Amino acid sequence: MKRALPAVFPLAVFLLLALVSWNRWIQPYVDSGRELMVPRRLARGEALYRDVQFFHGPLAPCAGAAVERLGGKLAARVSFAAILALLFLEALRRISARLASPGRAALASALAVALAFFIQPGGWLFPFSFDTAIAVAAITWALVLAGGTARRDGPAGLCLLAALLSRPELGLAAMAALLFEARSERRRFRLLAIAPLAAATLLYAAVSVGTPLSRLVSGGWLALVRPPAEFRHVYRVYAGLDRPGFRLLELALVLVTLALAAAWLAAVAAVSRSARRSPGLAKGIEVIGIALLAAAALAAWRPPAAWSPTLSLIPPFVRVVPPILAIAAASRLLTRFRRREPRGVFAGVPDSILFVAALFAARLLLAAGYAGPYNAFFLPLPAAVACVALWRLAEEASGQVGAALPRLTTGALAILLAFRALVLFDIYRGPGWSRIATSAGSLWLPEPVAWTTARALDDLGKRRRPAGTLAGFPEGGFFNYVLDLKNPLPAEQFFPGRFDRAGEADIVRRLEGNPPDALVLINVLAVGEGATAFGKDYLVELGEAIQRDFPVAASYGPGARPGARIGDPGFFIEIRTPAGAAR
Repeated sequence: MKRALPAVFPLAVFLLLALVSWNRWIQPYVDSGRELMVPRRLARGEALYRDVQFFHGPLAPCAGAAVERLGGKLAARVSFAAILALLFLEALRRISARLASPGRAALASALAVALAFFIQPGGWLFPFSFDTAIAVAAITWALVLAGGTARRDGPAGLCLLAALLSRPELGLAAMAALLFEARSERRRFRLLAIAPLAAATLLYAAVSVGTPLSRLVSGGWLALVRPPAEFRHVYRVYAGLDRPGFRLLELALVLVTLALAAAWLAAVAAVSRSARRSPGLAKGIEVIGIALLAAAALAAWRPPAAWSPTLSLIPPFVRVVPPILAIAAASRLLTRFRRREPRGVFAGVPDSILFVAALFAARLLLAAGYAGPYNAFFLPLPAAVACVALWRLAEEASGQVGAALPRLTTGALAILLAFRALVLFDIYRGPGWSRIATSAGSLWLPEPVAWTTARALDDLGKRRRPAGTLAGFPEGGFFNYVLDLKNPLPAEQFFPGRFDRAGEADIVRRLEGNPPDALVLINVLAVGEGATAFGKDYLVELGEAIQRDFPVAASYGPGARPGARIGDPGFFIEIRTPAGAAR
């Protein structure tokens, strides 16, 4: 049992939080439509890149197409996501067990689950990006398999190939980290670099045949060579680099808060040491110290109304993790170039793990937290590595402060784990959720999105005809999927950066020449691209064409009113039909 419990504990936390959040993972109008419809379109014979716009590697949509052929329901896609999540969790657990004792490794892995796996938006059970989920899981397994020895380089190379075929930029960066660690063993390069790169080149060439180069660059996997300005702006926003001054102030506030917590733990350890001649008293002091810290956490969980404004100013504690890992990785690189052995709290972390953790953390550099799509994928590994470093720091300081400090640190991390579980319970089991039934499966959505979606689904279902078509702006693939309606356009999303002027004109021509049976306009704003409202801040000509050629047939939601535009207050879904069509 002592051997089994550490291995089972992270999985138990995962299953508990999966039950807490059950069927509340999908955000239907933010990337989910793309993740649902691109694989379905491939499963029904359309060609990736040539017929269907997609900006990343082919593995995720092709794997999704295989799942679609087997299942064709929301549950099948969630099962696929759950397999990816569990694979990633097991790899994370193995890395943690390599760096720390079994008990600490279990706590670090479980804490990573509570911090990131089930956050909104995003999350692992229905990720906003299956390609990122595959890449992160594959890279983490490559770290496990390579592990400083050449014996499992073949499977590690296959994992790197999966990452290259999902998010090539992540795969290349992870490959560089592994090659740096194996730099003195050049024979390993064959399986860790040459073979994966050669296979990826052939596969990318195969899926690109018949697609013009310009289309691959503007709306395919080669967009990474010349990413649109809007995409670069998104990455800056998700990393917090769009407002560095403000983010640094937040970081300073978190550091002050954590310094106070560390001072409390140090004080408790020092008092415990002073009572070391009475073991029972010393243990009691430690229990009281942790109990008071837990009481503070409970007060922060559901604070009095007077406390809420102050507590809301404190950013997530994990905000400190990415900068610390960036500094640690830079220091390790300098140490290696000086041909010295690593020292300090990260000394026991292998180069490849530290560099990949820093790579993931860099995507969240000043904006790591409990929300945002990339945190779910990129936060767990850095968080686990940071926990290991924290325990090492506590051990080094225990000689001066008190032997209880590592135990108290474990207690504090356990409190954080419990706190996050309680917060997630409030998020997912609080009031304001309603069940939506569809032919593809049921799900729970928050209000007012839920009742607005239910009414729009009922309306569209009555209008639906065999072989009917539907297009959604800025994203309506959820309706296409659950109503089994074809999208006649080459894209599932119409957010900033997806089309240049020529691409926008092509969409307008398609709508004029072969109008779909219905359009849905959903009051969803672009986040991070630098332009917000579809039809007003971006794709203005397309928005004008829709307003001109597709009058409103019905409108639902608290923001529904004549003349409502995306970006106006209140959520709404408009159903529009071609001019002259029966309402």
